[in-house]
Amino acid sequence: MQYRLLVFLPITLSTCVMLTVVLDMVESKFHGWSFYFSESFLFSSFWWIFLPLLFLQFNFASVRNKRITDILFVLIPIIAHLFAYPAIVWLISKLFYPHTFSFWQTFQYELTSYSFILLTAYSVPFIVYTFFKNKLKRKLDISIETDYSTQNIPITSLLVTDNNKRMIISTNDIFFFSANSPYINIHHKQKRYLHNETLKSVIERLDKELFVRVHKSVIVNIKKVQSYKSRLNGDYDLTMCDGTEIRLSRNYASSFKQKFGKTHRDTTE
Repeated sequence: MQYRLLVFLPITLSTCVMLTVVLDMVESKFHGWSFYFSESFLFSSFWWIFLPLLFLQFNFASVRNKRITDILFVLIPIIAHLFAYPAIVWLISKLFYPHTFSFWQTFQYELTSYSFILLTAYSVPFIVYTFFKNKLKRKLDISIETDYSTQNIPITSLLVTDNNKRMIISTNDIFFFSANSPYINIHHKQKRYLHNETLKSVIERLDKELFVRVHKSVIVNIKKVQSYKSRLNGDYDLTMCDGTEIRLSRNYASSFKQKFGKTHRDTTE
């Protein structure tokens, strides 16, 4: 999409510049005013400012942090454009023209004449881009997540989100899953990830010989459990390889101890 923008945007802006100059010329002849091509071309620089600002907007949007709202991605380029345009007109006219155009006079002209164009140009393409980007991301997630479910074999990796970055992690490197409604936390060897799934759905796709439910809100990787000890009330305390302690509920103790003994016996043999 960015490649299409790279081709489409300069052509569109060039057309807008030419139309602006032609309209100025027609309006001057109609009212009997003097027409100066250099001044008309200078004020048409309004359109060229879209080129860098739109590219920056799209590039930042593609790697943005979720904490930054969509409103900021629209407002920041609008404000930058509002001040950049009169600044460019003032600077160029001061350096190369016999008459210097006032910054604030140009600013007021831009505000009254181009406000709707600025709002439309920096909001509509961004909304469309964000919509199709999210739609493509959802399709990618579905295709990756359903590859294993259709084959009815345990998954060996998960697609997770780290800020705005999509990455694949190995299930062997996961210590445990914990509920964080309406999401779950994946406790990986490197960091914790927030994952858009439930414990019930994820355990159905995991290797049942490797992962076991120890509590209604926790699933552990058996190979990452270092030891466990009784609380003398039917429950147990698990100690993970990283030192984390997790409660093993009496309702899941029998299944856990069976798999723990088998897994660690296979590991030492």
